[in-house]
Amino acid sequence: MNQTNSPKRELTILLVSVFVLAITLVWIRALTVKSTYQFVGQERQYRQLEQETQALRVRWLKLTSPKKLESLASQMGLEPPKLGQNLRLQAQNLEGKKF
Repeated sequence: MNQTNSPKRELTILLVSVFVLAITLVWIRALTVKSTYQFVGQERQYRQLEQETQALRVRWLKLTSPKKLESLASQMGLEPPKLGQNLRLQAQNLEGKKF
């Protein structure tokens, strides 16, 4: 009896082992695909943020360029100081004064 059950038992163990291995491989593949999609999504988001950062840098440089500041100042009626309009403040002159 022991010999007739042995091949059936071995076949059952083999089939169960193959099934468990197949399930494990499918599970690993699913995790790999999921991780790949997450990576691609994060990479896309990173590129988008890099583009936004670059666009903001360009905008900042345009807004703070000397020519842009001069044109904004002239639109607001500002002009460079005339001779004699510059005041020099010294520490000794400020000690007794209250603002």
